[in-house]
Amino acid sequence: MSSSSGLTSEEHARFISNIFSNPRISLPTVRRTQQRERGDNGPPPPDWRPKQTEPHPAGVALLRSGEFGPVGPKRPHRLRPSERYAWRRARATGSPFLPPNAEPIIPNTHGTVVASYPSVPYVGQFCGPDYGVFYSATQYFTLHLYSTTQTKSRRPRQLPRSQVVAEPDTPPGEDDDSDEEMGWGFTGRRRSGLSEDTSMRKIKTVQGVEGQWTITDADADRKGERMIYSSITPYVHMLNTAEHDEEHHQLNFSSRSGRGYYGGMDHFGFSADGTEIVAGASAGRIMVYDINADTRTLAVQGHRDDVNAVCFADESSTNILISGSDDGYVKVWDRRSLSSHTPSGVLAGATEGITYTAPKGDGRYIAVNSKDQAARLYDLRKMRSWSEFENEPDAVERWGCHRYDYRSMKYPRPKLLAHPRDCSVMTFRGHSVLRTLIRCHFSPVESTGQQYIYSGSADGLIHIWSLDGRVVQVLNRAESVNLRDAQGRYNDPSAPEPQRRGQRRGANAYDSRGLSWTVRDVAWHGFEPTLMSTCWEVEGQYRHGGSVAKHEWKGLGKGGLKRLEDWVDKAAAEAAETERLRTASPPSRIPGAWF
Repeated sequence: MSSSSGLTSEEHARFISNIFSNPRISLPTVRRTQQRERGDNGPPPPDWRPKQTEPHPAGVALLRSGEFGPVGPKRPHRLRPSERYAWRRARATGSPFLPPNAEPIIPNTHGTVVASYPSVPYVGQFCGPDYGVFYSATQYFTLHLYSTTQTKSRRPRQLPRSQVVAEPDTPPGEDDDSDEEMGWGFTGRRRSGLSEDTSMRKIKTVQGVEGQWTITDADADRKGERMIYSSITPYVHMLNTAEHDEEHHQLNFSSRSGRGYYGGMDHFGFSADGTEIVAGASAGRIMVYDINADTRTLAVQGHRDDVNAVCFADESSTNILISGSDDGYVKVWDRRSLSSHTPSGVLAGATEGITYTAPKGDGRYIAVNSKDQAARLYDLRKMRSWSEFENEPDAVERWGCHRYDYRSMKYPRPKLLAHPRDCSVMTFRGHSVLRTLIRCHFSPVESTGQQYIYSGSADGLIHIWSLDGRVVQVLNRAESVNLRDAQGRYNDPSAPEPQRRGQRRGANAYDSRGLSWTVRDVAWHGFEPTLMSTCWEVEGQYRHGGSVAKHEWKGLGKGGLKRLEDWVDKAAAEAAETERLRTASPPSRIPGAWF
């Protein structure tokens, strides 16, 4: 029997007794005590991150600007006779084909594992004009190159039983503070007796030149012919992607005098023409290397902390550089005026360190991931002057959370959601930027017009946002199908999704027990509705190897839309919203506009 207060008769009697013995005890105090005794901490605290459920006007303006694909309603995926003929020719020649102005198709499955590794992978991306090669790089200094246009036979094979063995951790080098993730977790716990396994057609596996701790980054040129990789050293190694070419060429980023840079490379990338490499390194250094001249041509002390992200802003020029650092600032550099080592501008907004910068390629827009659990979109035309920040502490020191370490801690509730001088155009939230330098990207221009931002996450989820701020898809690596079935055959990523009896436990970025997942990098194919996610498997405080999963679009029934009527209602709602925005504020007419 229970009383009107919700307590049992025994609890009610005990409560009355406590009231008479101590009148200051209140009912909420008794209830909290009972919850602690039962091990019940009550409902979780409310999420401080604001959720974007309605289209943000700034994002809608971007979508209607004409800079992110065709403007206006998209037509369905029915091919006209001329397009059907072009599709047949493209299929016969193996070249990609996309109908013009078609609605972008977004991958909507939790994926199937297509490659597994005994060590954690740090990078996973497509390369080549046809996205015909996928490459990954792991902590064991191995690079794996796969063909995405050829398949591998799925013959059965008996696998040894996976065992977990704890071994002493590899002792880090003397340059510990230059590595972003060297202080988190342990790498000695790994799958005993298992090597790399894949259902993709392997081009080759390259054993890289060993450095310190791990391969920190890898990149391929636009043609997909050359690759570069590095570690926590001043050297970048370049190789050819051809199957039987094993030659490595070392690029020395330290000065010829021997008094140059001796730290480690955190991030680097090719220029669009493949003639230069821009690199961000520890101690705030930004460098450019001329491949043809085989020499370093630029070295700038650009930040007060490690530079985790660098890129060229424009695919048609190498004049504008972008850098992001642990000081919380994204800086814009014009190489034509670097004599004073002063940036051309600052993209403020983050209150914690920057983990990645992704250029749109037009010299205007940059997507940035940061440790304050946000991805931001910047317009370089709205950058702020360096004079506003020159004489004050960096963003992290002034506005960040005191003693916060993203590698091993939860992100505390921040004092501010953004820097007071935030100049970003849009902010995207919901993912977890913890444990490692999580990466974000623009969706491919070929199939989506770069209308989406997508990112990995430390909780094993892949987030895809529309430019208007809304989450359009969330994929869970905890739900991915295993690489092999019970008979030892490779599972087909294009097979129908399995019917699960219950949802598997989602990844938890803070749980010290059980297996969890961390998606560090994600790649979206330009001509197929396919994502490849590069993921760590973490057990407790141990990195337990990693894997790559392929996420495809598999029609209706995904993304919460179970029936055809749901999709019809969604299309009608989007059309009504488009019409409302069109009549509310008619845009200026631009070439290619539909209205």
